Amino acid sequence: MALNSVLKGAGKVVAGALVYYVGFLLGSMVAGVMGMEAPPLPAGTDAQTLGMYQLVVSLFFALTLAMLSRRLAGALLARWLALALFSWVAYGLNTYLEAAIFTAYGAASAYTLVMQALAAVLCGAVIAWAFPPDEGERSATAVFRSYLRSYSPGQWAWRLLAAWVAFPIIYLVFGWLVQPFIIEFYRQQMAGLTLPGWGQILPTQALRSLLFLATCLPVIALWRGSRRRLFILLGGALFVFVGGLYMLQAYWYPASMRIAHSLEILADSFVYAGVLIAFLTKGESSR
Repeated sequence: MALNSVLKGAGKVVAGALVYYVGFLLGSMVAGVMGMEAPPLPAGTDAQTLGMYQLVVSLFFALTLAMLSRRLAGALLARWLALALFSWVAYGLNTYLEAAIFTAYGAASAYTLVMQALAAVLCGAVIAWAFPPDEGERSATAVFRSYLRSYSPGQWAWRLLAAWVAFPIIYLVFGWLVQPFIIEFYRQQMAGLTLPGWGQILPTQALRSLLFLATCLPVIALWRGSRRRLFILLGGALFVFVGGLYMLQAYWYPASMRIAHSLEILADSFVYAGVLIAFLTKGESSR
């Protein structure tokens, strides 16, 4: 019975991955119809290899959403929107913002945003449907109202402000720790990389923090499980979407840089998840 359940779950994840991949392809068609130009391929890469990596990315994308979906309360629509928005912002829009200041070869493209948006919406729908909450569906409105009553308006204000300020600080601290291992790649503009100034870095991180906060909040509000499990799954999901998938497929970068950035993003993601949970959840086991 347990093996059948595992195989059934694996089949659902594969189905979600295929839907994501098809959505990615359909998104490229939609972007083309809208008159958007595809971004140039990074130097030293080819479309066939990138396509193979995209299949692997699709599988991890669907698996990550499936891990979250089982623990989210609410009806199908609410869980679908929460998963789709979270994954698109963390993987698509976040990458766009980072690429806009750290690369010089056109990686920041509205074309990729459209591709990833359609893929995230379709995959989110399939995963939300295939992996319903263990406790059964319930009104998302009631769940959100209950969550909002966790704190007074004044408490919400300082907690949200603290959560917003936290991400740039975390980003700068771990960025400083890995800087000795990666800074020369940016100075030499290797593989299209560029080194922005503080006037670009700080506003971008403030915006990223606001976006992460806005899209993590629905996941936290709908969560039904322990804080420990939320920490593991939210931190893991942030790592996968914020940079893990990109470092996996960015084979044109030196391995040392990919490893250093992966460790940086891993630390960023789990510390940030811990901060969100500390500020924005109660201590009860139900949360």
